[in-house]
Amino acid sequence: MTDDGRLEAVETALAAIASKLEEIDGKLDRMLGLYDALGSIAAGVPPRLVAALHRMTPAEHVALQMILDNRSNHEIAVCLDVPEARVQAWVDALLSKLELTRRREVRALMLPVLAAIPATEYERASGGIPKDWNDKYGVGGIPDPFRKIYHPE
Repeated sequence: MTDDGRLEAVETALAAIASKLEEIDGKLDRMLGLYDALGSIAAGVPPRLVAALHRMTPAEHVALQMILDNRSNHEIAVCLDVPEARVQAWVDALLSKLELTRRREVRALMLPVLAAIPATEYERASGGIPKDWNDKYGVGGIPDPFRKIYHPE
């Protein structure tokens, strides 16, 4: 085997190892998220709501926080500089995941849940959006370092 062939074989093996490490890291992160979720369930948060938070996308978490702040879809769209139709899609998805039909139900149900869930668990469940995102970045014109997470385009 030539030096080029051996180098190519080593590079292929390293790529396979890197891929496996990423897979293991993802599984470990999910396991830690489930461990955190057990603490919230033990603290009285209904398991279906903990599961719903973990199923939501980062964009849905941003919409959730802004709904909890009584923002309309139009206000959310203007603040985030996205089309209102995109906000509506996020809201529809989170309503479905929470098994609700109205925004006011979201507020009544989720305000106590968010108060009970530790910030670290929420951040893991949300894909990196902090629990206090709306308080810090939910105002148009303020640079949002998390935008690339919920709106990568």
